[in-house]
Amino acid sequence: MQTVLKGATIFDGTDNGFHTDALLVFQDDEIVYIGSQKDCDIKINDESLFYDVSGQFIIPGLIDTHVHLDLHGFPDTYQENLLDDKYRAIRAAIDMEKTVNSGFTTVRNVGSVNYIDIAVKKAVEDGLIAGPRILTSGKIICMQSSGSEYFSGMYREADGVDENRKAAREQLKEGIDFLKVMATGAIMNPGGIPGAPQLDVEEISAVVDEGLKLGIYTAAHAHGSEGIKNAIKAGVRTIEHGTLADEQTLNMMKNNNVYLVSTLSSNYFMVRKENEALIPDFMREKAEEVAQMRKNVILKALEIGVKVIMGTDAGTPFNYHGNNSMELVRYVRENLMTPEQAIIASTRTAAEAIGLGDVTGTLEVGKSADCVILNKNPLEDISCLLETQNIIMTFKEGNPQKCLCEWNV
Repeated sequence: MQTVLKGATIFDGTDNGFHTDALLVFQDDEIVYIGSQKDCDIKINDESLFYDVSGQFIIPGLIDTHVHLDLHGFPDTYQENLLDDKYRAIRAAIDMEKTVNSGFTTVRNVGSVNYIDIAVKKAVEDGLIAGPRILTSGKIICMQSSGSEYFSGMYREADGVDENRKAAREQLKEGIDFLKVMATGAIMNPGGIPGAPQLDVEEISAVVDEGLKLGIYTAAHAHGSEGIKNAIKAGVRTIEHGTLADEQTLNMMKNNNVYLVSTLSSNYFMVRKENEALIPDFMREKAEEVAQMRKNVILKALEIGVKVIMGTDAGTPFNYHGNNSMELVRYVRENLMTPEQAIIASTRTAAEAIGLGDVTGTLEVGKSADCVILNKNPLEDISCLLETQNIIMTFKEGNPQKCLCEWNV
């Protein structure tokens, strides 16, 4: 099936920038033309599906590189343990439909309970449910530590090189897309110390090496500088959070082409006045302590030249799936990025970081037909991405995910 979107202004996410009064043509799931109508050099079939999107705005499908699809934004994440896995899988399916309909065509799931992420991914791929392209990590590999029981079924505890190697192989056997390790303690675990290192270089290296045998990279949860350095030395590809990174650590990230995943949203929602009374004290206190630090680190990272990519930690307290664009809004409102830079952090750079740079992230011939049609220009008002009524349609792999209006077809 050939699909033709005509008349919109398109921001393609590349250095070419904008196309006005343009055509965007898909053949099944692939982009076959983007550019002016007068220069179109491909045959438009009479049976093509036409959408007149004159006066509207198109951007590449957005990417969130850090979600927990089976968490639901409960004020106290321990409440998740009281729910059956089957119920959580059904709820996750609904949340993934919300996510794709909010303009996100790809998410990277960075830890799930008992492999719920793999089940939901398969349901999306088989067409049973609507949802974004999902990259899975299975269980998070960590050392034995206080607080992991707070997320029952999400962690695979491992001590020593051989045990970490085995833990990596277990995740690979489940068919995951990337591996994740805990290089430091965490904010949302009671007893977890965000700045304290956990797995050491040799243990993380064992995980990284097992993944590389199958062409699979490793991501590292890491707040403190020592843990971040351990992860970089071991060969990880992305640092999740990076809250306490110092200048030396950020330079090390730049020199090793390691990406920083921002996750501003998790702290933002936890420290809001209307939410603070409902958040467990241990969690709120740590979130308040690091909230400003995280903004400062992102700003410094950008100055140094570290590639910062969009990740929300969606599923954490009050950080609901479908509100993922709040991360982009925070970038702009905190004066960390321009709207254009924010969108690129959630499209081109994000795709490159998670190994999908040849597939998605920009609107180019040969890439997946992932795009979002908007009533407003997000480069003028980034907050329009949070307005449900502004998102006219999301196309994922050439397939429309929702429609809120009557089209002139």
